[in-house]
Formats: sequence, structure tokens, C-alpha cells
Amino acid sequence: MTHARRARTAIAAMLDHPEATGPVPSAKAARAALRPLGALSREARAREGVTTARELVAIAVRDALADAFHLGRTYALSPQDLEQLHIVRLSGRPFPDRTTDRAVALACYVGNLRRLADAYGLSEDHLVDGAEEVYKHEIA
Repeated sequence: MTHARRARTAIAAMLDHPEATGPVPSAKAARAALRPLGALSREARAREGVTTARELVAIAVRDALADAFHLGRTYALSPQDLEQLHIVRLSGRPFPDRTTDRAVALACYVGNLRRLADAYGLSEDHLVDGAEEVYKHEIA
């Protein structure tokens, strides 16, 4: 499955969650998004060789953010554009008029992933930076 397809699959699952696109990012919606990818499963834990849920969430969120950046690229959105849309969401202001529903859903996905990382005591910014490095390496 391609990076963009994984992100689309996760976003579709996330949008079925009632807290997916609300004004406050949701760790529950992020978990719902990652479920069809198997990113937080026992199999994933064994595959990644990690022993704690926190370690698994760190890997899953970093990888999901990198996939989101790949999908953003197909929408002509940079990681920084997605960060700005996330900030708009947090502010409670409406998204800019030119923002498509797909871009809003992607920005909400990014925000929900950040919230999941925070719920596990992980540094959101560190994971975003790591995901951006993975993304840049993958497109090089």
C-alpha cells in the first residue's frame, strides 16, 4: 500500500469517529484512524520489537504523519501548510475559503495524531520533525 493510500485509508476510518473533525483534536479519533492499518496491534508491536505501548505509539504516529505528508503533497500542501491548518483548527476560526474538505480532513488527521502522541507523553514536535525527515528521505 502506498503512503498516500495508507493515509486515505486512515482518514476514512477517522471520519467515522464522532470526534474526528471537532475543534479539539482527539486521541480516540487517531486510534480509530490507525486501527485499519494495524499500526497499534500486537502484531505491530512484535514486528517493531517494542515492549511498551508508548514506544509503539511513537513509531505509529511518526509513520502516519509521514504518510500524511505524502498525501498532502498530492494536494499541493507542505508539512508547514498542514501545521498552519492545524493551528487554524485549534484557534476555532474557520478554515480559509480555498481549503478543500480533503485538506481539512487531512489537517484534522494530523492534529488527532499529535493529540495521540501527547496522550502518551510524547513530544508532538519531536515526532512531527522525525516524520518530516522520514518524508524528505522517502521523496529524495
